[in-house]
Amino acid sequence: MENKTGKYLKYAIGEIVLVVIGILIALQINNWNEDRKAHIRANTNYLNLLTSLQQDSIEAQRALKSNMIGLEALSKIIPLEINETLLELNQEALSNYLYELTLSSRSFIPNSGIYNLLTSNNGLDMVQSEYLKSLLINLYDNQYTVYEIVDTPIDEKYQHHLGSIIRERIGLVFEYTPEVSIVQPASIERFKMYYHDLSAESRDIYSLLSFNINTLTKIKDSLNEILSLIRNEINN
Repeated sequence: MENKTGKYLKYAIGEIVLVVIGILIALQINNWNEDRKAHIRANTNYLNLLTSLQQDSIEAQRALKSNMIGLEALSKIIPLEINETLLELNQEALSNYLYELTLSSRSFIPNSGIYNLLTSNNGLDMVQSEYLKSLLINLYDNQYTVYEIVDTPIDEKYQHHLGSIIRERIGLVFEYTPEVSIVQPASIERFKMYYHDLSAESRDIYSLLSFNINTLTKIKDSLNEILSLIRNEINN
């Protein structure tokens, strides 16, 4: 009886050990599967965020290039003294110059959809680097916001004042097809007539645009740094 009891206990203990080992293996496999799924989700989120930021980077550079041209054009007409060189432009050169003035209104519109989706679903938890996370938060919640605050009045001033003078008073009409095409050239006589109005409106935009260009330059630098860090995260 003692031998049978001992054998039974050994058998029972062996069964318990096997069950425990089986449970541990199952838990390990489950954890591995969960880690694998989390890794796939993290990679998908990283790739989506990378694509969104790459688009932002392209658009920021385009807007910055246009704004720099616009700022240079504004600087020629903002002095209180009349710029005689502008008054001597022929119709084609004047139309091109006024078109450059319109580039001061080119806005950068960021893609915040992926970031907003990630933050609403705690998706930023996937970001292992606290430094990268802080850069993302600063970019979307600070830099983009500051840019929009200044860009909005620039757009309003252009649409209702500077752009209105160029279109309705001086008569310049152009379209994108997809390149810029002058539909109706500017009137030299009307340009001279409304020179002072155009100069005054340009001064209103110049300071705001200077600030916005500085902000957009910092955004471009932040985007380049973040893109580099995200690529490293994906590779790792």
